[in-house]
Amino acid sequence: MNFKETCDKLEGLITDSYQNGVTLGQAETLAGRFLEAQLIVNPELTRLDLDARMRKTGVKAIRATIYLSEKNAIPKPTEGMLTALIEANPDLRNEQDALDKVESERDELKRLMDVYNNAHVHFRTICRGGFGG
Repeated sequence: MNFKETCDKLEGLITDSYQNGVTLGQAETLAGRFLEAQLIVNPELTRLDLDARMRKTGVKAIRATIYLSEKNAIPKPTEGMLTALIEANPDLRNEQDALDKVESERDELKRLMDVYNNAHVHFRTICRGGFGG
């Protein structure tokens, strides 16, 4: 089962639990399952975080290179002109787009990690009789 299928299955378990309820035994199993889910998400989150950091460094380097190149190519350029030239550069745009995509994916995984953590706590609370009922 791939990562997406695993996440879809976990989402189904959450939906099923509130639609059909869970026994104490099921809640204990689900608490463990969502703890395991956090272990599954963590390496992917780490990979995306590193990718985002590296891409951010790349964007800064491209900006600096373009800035120096344009500043030396144009006599007395204004900062506004340099900024416009930098932002219009297709290489920078492509790298910025890639960074934005990776950051978005990373943020989505952070939210997913939060959901799995909350699901773990929720089912663990049921196991301990926290809902009284």
